Amino acid sequence: MEKRSKRILYIVTAIIAVLFLMLVVNRILHSKLFADKEEEVKKDPVTVIKAKNGTVRRTLFYTGDLHAEKEVTVYSVVPGKVIRYNYKEGDSVAKGAALVLLERAETWDEFKPVVVESPISGVVAINHLDRGEFATTQTPLSMVVGGRGINVLIKVTDIEFASIKNGMDAELTVPALPGKFFKGKISKVAPVIRRDTRTAPVEIFFENEDRLLMSGMFGDIRIIIEEKEGAINIPLDTMLFEKEGMVGPYCFIVEGGKVAKKRKLETGIIDEGKVEILSGLKVGDKVVDLGKESLKDGSEIVIIEESSEE
Repeated sequence: MEKRSKRILYIVTAIIAVLFLMLVVNRILHSKLFADKEEEVKKDPVTVIKAKNGTVRRTLFYTGDLHAEKEVTVYSVVPGKVIRYNYKEGDSVAKGAALVLLERAETWDEFKPVVVESPISGVVAINHLDRGEFATTQTPLSMVVGGRGINVLIKVTDIEFASIKNGMDAELTVPALPGKFFKGKISKVAPVIRRDTRTAPVEIFFENEDRLLMSGMFGDIRIIIEEKEGAINIPLDTMLFEKEGMVGPYCFIVEGGKVAKKRKLETGIIDEGKVEILSGLKVGDKVVDLGKESLKDGSEIVIIEESSEE
């Protein structure tokens, strides 16, 4: 009986010891996990993107009205009433064709109509008068447009004028033709800058074989004045500037996978959301994107997302 009591006592003691040991181990593990999480909370969460090689372009943007390559307003050399137009708006007309017939205002030759000829081959864009209306020598009768393309006239400021050269490539988009892009070249650059506006007129020519572009439309022009291939670049919004004195720019890069280090940058071309880096970064450097505003040099970070953009 005594031996049985001792055996039960040993078993109970062993169970208590095991339970106590489990409690101690659980406390240790819980304390460590809590400490790890507390340490993680102290780190700043960020997203990163890698500096990469690519093509950057320096561009200038303008707006302008579209004009036919040739636009001629037709007048009569003598006054008279409109007898008839031989060509409707939209009709093709040859150079020298009888465009309009007028009844002479002079009574001495009233039975001999005035024939107004088309000065160029093209398309009748506008007939300004109706039958029976009177036209003086200063009254426009018609407009005839011709040529193989469209010209866009833009006004370039004196600051940008030195960057504009004949033969430069240009791109045109027209709100009336969404999704369409047209390529052209600068065809004429004014020799002087106008004193009253401090601008110079520049003409850009676009082929119009499909006749999608029409005189009178409005368009947006993009002129590429410089292009670099293999340039190190990062998204423009990953850069920061010093608040005092705007000294900069700079960014934060990731070192050792867990520390943000401040890097001063020398920048070059800014190209629609990205910026060329002349010094301060190399290809593959991990640059902090989201979360950068709260960082200091040496801040501990945790990367929650890394862009896979190539």
